[in-house]
Amino acid sequence: MSSPPPFLRRLWLNFTLKEKLGFCFGGSIFLLSLLYSYIVSQSVQNRLEAEKLIFLRQVATELVYTFSRGMFERYNDIGNLTVLDVFRQAGKDKDKRRQYLEKLQQTYQYYAWIGFATTDGIVEVATQRLLEGVDVSKRPWFQEGLKRPFVGDVHEAVLLAKKLPPLPNNEPWRFLDIAFPVYNHNGQLIGVLAAHLSWEWVKEVNNSLLLHLPPAQGFEIIILNREGVVILHTAKTSPQEVLPQASLSSLLNDSRFFTFSRQDTGYYDYPGLGWHILVRQPKQTALQPAFQLQREIILWGLLLASLFSFLGWWIAHSITQPLLSIAQQAHRLLQGERQIPLITFPLPPHSTPRNEILLLSLSLRDLVNNLIQQEKLLQNLNQQLEEKVRERTKKLEEAKEIAEKASKAKSVFLASMSHEFRTPLNAILGFTQILLDNNNLDDDARENLKIILNSGEHLLSLINEVLEISKIESGKIELRENSFSLSDLIYSLKSMLQIKATEKNLQLIFNVADNLPRYIIADEGKLRQVLLNLISNSLKFTQSGSITVTAKLEGENRLYFAVSDTGRGMKPEELQRLFTPFFQTQSGIESKQGTGLGLVISRQFVRMMGGDIRVTSEFNRGTTFEFTIQFTPAQSSPEKTFPLTEKIIGLPPNTPPHRILIVDDEDNNRLLLKKLLQPLGFPLQEATNGKEALEKWKNWQPTLVFMDIGMPELDGCQATRLIRQQDTRHTTTIIAVTAHAFMEEREKILAAGCDDIISKPFVKEILFEKIKQLLQLEYLYESTPPLSPSSQPPTPTHQTPISASPTILVAEDNKVNQKLILTLLTKLGIAAEIANNGKEAIHKATTKPYSLILMDIEMPEIDGITAIKEIRRLLPPNSLPPIIAMTAHDDTTTRQICQETAIQDYLCKPIRQATLKSLLEKWLHHYRFP
Repeated sequence: MSSPPPFLRRLWLNFTLKEKLGFCFGGSIFLLSLLYSYIVSQSVQNRLEAEKLIFLRQVATELVYTFSRGMFERYNDIGNLTVLDVFRQAGKDKDKRRQYLEKLQQTYQYYAWIGFATTDGIVEVATQRLLEGVDVSKRPWFQEGLKRPFVGDVHEAVLLAKKLPPLPNNEPWRFLDIAFPVYNHNGQLIGVLAAHLSWEWVKEVNNSLLLHLPPAQGFEIIILNREGVVILHTAKTSPQEVLPQASLSSLLNDSRFFTFSRQDTGYYDYPGLGWHILVRQPKQTALQPAFQLQREIILWGLLLASLFSFLGWWIAHSITQPLLSIAQQAHRLLQGERQIPLITFPLPPHSTPRNEILLLSLSLRDLVNNLIQQEKLLQNLNQQLEEKVRERTKKLEEAKEIAEKASKAKSVFLASMSHEFRTPLNAILGFTQILLDNNNLDDDARENLKIILNSGEHLLSLINEVLEISKIESGKIELRENSFSLSDLIYSLKSMLQIKATEKNLQLIFNVADNLPRYIIADEGKLRQVLLNLISNSLKFTQSGSITVTAKLEGENRLYFAVSDTGRGMKPEELQRLFTPFFQTQSGIESKQGTGLGLVISRQFVRMMGGDIRVTSEFNRGTTFEFTIQFTPAQSSPEKTFPLTEKIIGLPPNTPPHRILIVDDEDNNRLLLKKLLQPLGFPLQEATNGKEALEKWKNWQPTLVFMDIGMPELDGCQATRLIRQQDTRHTTTIIAVTAHAFMEEREKILAAGCDDIISKPFVKEILFEKIKQLLQLEYLYESTPPLSPSSQPPTPTHQTPISASPTILVAEDNKVNQKLILTLLTKLGIAAEIANNGKEAIHKATTKPYSLILMDIEMPEIDGITAIKEIRRLLPPNSLPPIIAMTAHDDTTTRQICQETAIQDYLCKPIRQATLKSLLEKWLHHYRFP
């Protein structure tokens, strides 16, 4: 480091100690004051900025909520009027209609106009008779209202402004439009009911909010419409003052302001206008306290610098004065003066030195103690503030819970009833599927089981219809759009229903237009259900003639379907009540089929897909159902995978071991899963509730858990969360098993930590497919060729005469496996004896000669490996029969253990008859198998 210039060194040397200390004290304090002012001002500025953004977000959120809630109430007002008989029935008294409209206008002061226009666009009735008889067919609200419920953005009045009194300051009348189509009881469009809300309502909301904000703080509220055009600016006196180039991006990126934006996305069924509502405040105004604090800190720094400069000079004087006296005495001594008295600084005994360093340390100690106390006080205040925030948050959550309790009550009841209905059906359908897999059933028994299965599935479909309509009423159902082939859907319906039509000697005709798109994006399941329901109804109620299904393109992205039959038809009074829940026509009552809910569900599905359903019928002539839906074109349809239906008989020999834990409080459900999984050789354990499941998971560490969701004590979701808290590496796969009808709860179940969901009653093919995907397994099917060991058998040390029938000892602790092996050996003409554990196997093998021993590796008391070692120790080599290990594992570790134990061969579970026969022929070559 280079030294300072010589003149600075000379200048510094010429300074006295008092001057140096005074300069150092004053300069250091002033620099520290500047640095401290900068740090504090930045900290305060950041905190103010964060607080301002939180405050602006609260204001913006409150504005969006107020606008959305207000428009939602007006939206519901108009929508509720459209279902009144006074508007739905033709020929009603106009005065009565006008009376209803004026009563609604009186309930809200910003209803500028409410009117009803017929389908030709002529205003029939209106509040205060304004615009009655006027043609409004060109107005956007009327054109859109003919199609669907419509909410129009703010615009200046064209017709109505001439009829209304002028506003203050000669501002133009501006309105928000709400329009609803009105249908008669036959579902025919008869007009549009609309209302114009005065723009003054929006300004009133803004002004009322600004009253609670400090005027001097310069808060501004800006509203932009969906296209990004500014439609309200509280800092402007009129809309004309708003610059046309103002946009959402430019307003948000304006560095002069703190800005927060919220978008109006709707409220419940009210779709929203898409407004962007901005609340902003000039940064110069918002950060004024920080700037003021910075100036005050600098001023105080200057004062302190002056004070400490004087203090430094005084301290230097106190230090240098005695030193100068001593130095003068020393100089006088050097000059030869010996009579001068020496200056001393005696210290009284037992006294405390009162020097500046000590005083400074004491002051520093007091200052630190004071700062610690202030910090503790600040922490206490912060803790109290956090406690208040938690209390208020808790109150808000309680209020929200109370508000949602009523809407959830129905869903909870339906979910519980779904569980009670579907749980017994799970056992009925599941065990029936197991019994149908038995190849020894005669045709009559198999037909009876199919009747049970079909009846159970029919009962399930009836329950599903009741639960489906309940989900619709509670708002739990939603569209699930996907890309699919429309032609494949129509073809599958034709293939499915052609057999039934042929059985009744009916013609099933499909008139499909050539211009239909091949692939579309829509809700495939709901469209299939609607078509299947309508065609099935026609097949049910048509005794002779034909059913014609028509499909064509009607306009852009709109499909038209019609199902016509030559059946019995319906009477006019039946048509009026056709879409009433649980209503059945005379034909339906006589057929004793269905619940009267299919058409109600179909109409709701069609409406959700952007269309509506219509019906025309003549008694004893036939019926036609027509409906349309909206769709989105698609280029292709994704390939679908379907679960294999070929019978699964086991797992490949190299499959790693997978332990499965079955958790369910219903005995039948656990038994069903055991019967499905045991033939595959999975090690299984059971738990009757969530608490027991958690304990068994800790002790046994299963690979897969089937977790029932609805259980006492600890339900499936709670148990899954507890497992996931400990299973940090996600080594256990959890499949939720639920009987609830509302599969919309899927997100809640998956959020708890489940990997997938199976709904009761489940289909076994789907069950095995999910196990295959989640555990990455492969299955052995009936068509799979049997595997034979590749190794050649060594010369056996234990021979059985050719004339003697071999006797095999089977050591197996599982009763189902015992029964399976005995059955397979009996078919091969071989006698066998059972040992239930390793201890019993040792006893029997050492007391009676056997031709061969099948030894299970995993058994209680004494395992198979230990039992084999003990048998080899107790029997002489020439009396030792071949020993074959039975194991559900075929990995490297198992093979190594078998080689170390000198086991001749091993048989992998699940045991197939062909594999067992091949293995016995290898070791019992003297015996001729049938």
